[in-house]
Amino acid sequence: MKKLPILIFSSLLLLGACSKNTNKENNTQSSSYGVFLGADSKSIDRISQYKNVVIDIDEFDEASISSLKDRGSNIYSYLSIGSLEKYRPYYEEYKYLTFLDYENWPDERWIDVSNSSWQELLLSEADRLKGLGSEGIFMDNFDVYYIVLEEYECDASFKEGIYQGLYHILDELSKKDLKLIINSGTDFLERLNEEKPSMLNKISCYCQECVFSSIEDYEHDVFGKQDKDTTDYYKSIIKIMRPYANILLLEYTVDESLIQKIEAYSKTNGFYYYISSSVNLS
Repeated sequence: MKKLPILIFSSLLLLGACSKNTNKENNTQSSSYGVFLGADSKSIDRISQYKNVVIDIDEFDEASISSLKDRGSNIYSYLSIGSLEKYRPYYEEYKYLTFLDYENWPDERWIDVSNSSWQELLLSEADRLKGLGSEGIFMDNFDVYYIVLEEYECDASFKEGIYQGLYHILDELSKKDLKLIINSGTDFLERLNEEKPSMLNKISCYCQECVFSSIEDYEHDVFGKQDKDTTDYYKSIIKIMRPYANILLLEYTVDESLIQKIEAYSKTNGFYYYISSSVNLS
């Protein structure tokens, strides 16, 4: 995912004090979860309607963060694990570690997570975000492992380094007093489940985008229906994660029949879901 939404499932592991509601983005009542990765301090009135919010905390001033907390919102801040964004203040220092453009997101590139200096930066950033008021980290772009497996020509040692780098980052972040949300990262999670499933306990929440919907045009918010094979694959990962983490479906659609299908599936399984009419969650 990029500047996108996400969140989670299960009745055992909860992000915090949250009701078991399922909510669409345009619900005007107080909601369990909202994802606002394109928002800033001007949007706090709308954001504060949600009990648990995923934001880019650097886009909010101190007063706005305090206001959200005072209104009862729990804050989870975005952190890209497997890519480097050009607008981050540390871009120039770490761009030499990038190796491939990020499709559909021209402002970032995939990065070598096996590098110790990048790992140290992420751990430092997690501490900084906590200091700004974040109760947890929304870890994005673990899909860098899929990229080196399927889309980037590299040797086996580089692929293994990416996996081990992600493993190390997850392990070290789990030692901090922060709740961890992982967005997608399906190939990484499959291998982790095969080799060391106990590591999955370190993840509080698992978010999967586009289980039922698809994004056909990122610039113009054109959406469609997900193909059956992909839907079935995502459901298989949800099945893996269900005993360990809360689960959230993040969907993009304005199709009422598809919305009803998403609602029915989520309510039947006790999952949370968030339906957006825009890729840019502002």
